[in-house]
Amino acid sequence: MSTPADPRRKIIDVLIETTARAGYDHTCIERVLSAANLPEATFYAFFESLEDCFIQAGDELIDELELVVLGQMSGGAPWPQRIRRGLQTLLLLIVKNPDRARFVMIECLGAGRPAAERLRSAQAMFAVVIEEGEEHAGSVEHLSPHTAEGIVGGIAAIVHRRVLEENTAELPALLPDLLYFALMPYLGHERALAAAA
Repeated sequence: MSTPADPRRKIIDVLIETTARAGYDHTCIERVLSAANLPEATFYAFFESLEDCFIQAGDELIDELELVVLGQMSGGAPWPQRIRRGLQTLLLLIVKNPDRARFVMIECLGAGRPAAERLRSAQAMFAVVIEEGEEHAGSVEHLSPHTAEGIVGGIAAIVHRRVLEENTAELPALLPDLLYFALMPYLGHERALAAAA
């Protein structure tokens, strides 16, 4: 557990806050260290470069998100209920932490390929849970091998737009629509509508 005296934690927290407000292109080591009130040597004790700092910060945030959201999507509850819990948890976390959401979903992508790959790997983990819907489908003939990936990508795009527009407050109201979108290919219209109500 980190404390306020943890300089690495302080650098990452200031990086996230600075980047969320100024953007990746306007974030530099000097700006972060000035806001954190730390010397340059402290930065290089933990990070090789600004890009490395971005990647580590992004990894931490995505790890936390996976732990919390996937935790809600596991367990013995029925599959539609687990999808609802996961989506609801994700949307509420974004509303509660808009700076972190912007850092991960928008600004961190400017840090290069490793950051983008980490985000894609997280989406793939959620797709695996969505794909469990095949066990509840009356038929799987209409499903593509990429159905779950498409669902996760579609939800990510909708969320991304709200984060980009700084309009995250409306995300919880989208839960029924997003849940229906996730369930419908597997459960069909009527069952998905009832589960999303």
